[in-house]
Amino acid sequence: MMNPPEYNVTGIDYSRREHFVYRGPIIDIHAHVTLTRPADAPAGKEPASIGQAESMLQTGREFGIVHTTSMCPPEDIAPLRERFGGKLTFNGPISKKTFDEQDDAAYGLLERFLQAGVKIIKYWSAPRGRERGLFVDAPWRMECTRRAIAAGIRIFMVHVADPDVWFGKVYADSAKFGTKTDQYAGLERMLQLFPNVTWIGAHMGGDSEHPDHLEALLEKHPNLCFDTSATKWQVREVSPRRAAIRSLVCRYPDRFLFGTDLVTRHELVREHYVSRYWCQRTLWESSWEEPSPIADPDYTPQEGGAPTPILRGVGLPLDVLDQVYYANAERLLGMT
Repeated sequence: MMNPPEYNVTGIDYSRREHFVYRGPIIDIHAHVTLTRPADAPAGKEPASIGQAESMLQTGREFGIVHTTSMCPPEDIAPLRERFGGKLTFNGPISKKTFDEQDDAAYGLLERFLQAGVKIIKYWSAPRGRERGLFVDAPWRMECTRRAIAAGIRIFMVHVADPDVWFGKVYADSAKFGTKTDQYAGLERMLQLFPNVTWIGAHMGGDSEHPDHLEALLEKHPNLCFDTSATKWQVREVSPRRAAIRSLVCRYPDRFLFGTDLVTRHELVREHYVSRYWCQRTLWESSWEEPSPIADPDYTPQEGGAPTPILRGVGLPLDVLDQVYYANAERLLGMT
């Protein structure tokens, strides 16, 4: 007997959408729409395909997504913009490939993204990036921020920290990776150094496990917002804290943005994209309470319990959903 696919381990019918109460447009502020190639294709030997981008965005439209902000290589921007026009804006991720790579490589990458017309700059600063010097407040990233601001960029996205469960497994060596608390020192420094631009903390600021910490950050830094991306993580950790998360979002409705973190990959089937859009909307706008249909390797089932975490809908009010799903991103992206 074959194992069920990761995108539907419970066999749910994804056409069940009667619990979707929101009828307006949605902006996905956090996605990775790229050209794709087969994983085993020799470099430069296989033409890039736009097919997965078409599949993702068409599926998104079925779930109300009218606009997506994509992180992709700079060379993908022109063909994606030609094909999809105003349905996409772009976010330029600035990193280094190795610890010893020269700062000029990052500055050159930034310039390519700026010339391509991105609206957001992204700093990936997960603990596993420390070996490559990918601290959010590294001096070369500070310089990138100054240059980006001078060029007109007013939005920066940051990935800091990772799920709590990873700090007991992947990051158990705190001398190497730091504690979870350690991850936020650099972010707060950047928030203080650059107060006149907006900072988006990806994946619920990397800490949906601790709504009190998220609130403290919002209170201290008026230039900080969070996006809802990383579906498995949010389903697993928001669900058991839905009352606290609901209260938090309702108190700061202008500081949260809808995002999926969906990534185009060459062999993905449409149902993979369906599963993430369906779970995100179910989580934020319904009172749903059933096992998540998506396989989650970071979840440890209770003895005799469901193999996936229980997806418990937060049930945000419609006026709050309108801000989180659309109005906040519309304002930040200058679409009004």
